[in-house]
Amino acid sequence: MCSYSNSCNLGNKKDRFILIKLEESQIQYLVSEIKNNNKEAFKEFFFCFQPKVFRFLYRYTSIKEMAEDLTQETFIKFWEAKENLIPNSSPVSYLFRIAMNLANNYLSRRPAVQPIYEKDQLLVNICKDPDKELDQVILMDDFQRAINTLPERCRAIFILSRFDGYEYSEIADAFQISLQTVKNQMNKAISILRKQLAAHLE
Repeated sequence: MCSYSNSCNLGNKKDRFILIKLEESQIQYLVSEIKNNNKEAFKEFFFCFQPKVFRFLYRYTSIKEMAEDLTQETFIKFWEAKENLIPNSSPVSYLFRIAMNLANNYLSRRPAVQPIYEKDQLLVNICKDPDKELDQVILMDDFQRAINTLPERCRAIFILSRFDGYEYSEIADAFQISLQTVKNQMNKAISILRKQLAAHLE
């Protein structure tokens, strides 16, 4: 079997999208092999998409350890459900649906979401340039808190669009919703965030 690990190395956002669009046939090949219980194909699929799933879950939950655990669980569930994969459908969309459902289940049992900014890095940055960095850190912290106030689907759509660079059509496919619903959810997210961050926008 051909190895796609090198071609799946993530570059900048533009490069990643060109890569995914050009290699759709290879992704479908991997999925067909996964359906046939090919563990090497699953390994390739994991190495290609693990960074994206982790990045999404980290932004969605704000907790690195939780994101790491949920990423592993996402791929385990994907493997366990391999017989349900549909040829020529979007396996990446299915992957993100699993990830979001797991995150929502976990967060529903957790009382609060912690800010994403690492405490150690916060101290390092403040020591370098106290005034500038403190203002920036406060904004980042408030921004993450504001994102955490978004409704579940709204938050997921915003993260995939603004942080992971997915097109609206790709997000619509991922969550099996209309393009207009994605646009409405993005407008809703931006409206909420503007209100939450009004003090920083003045």
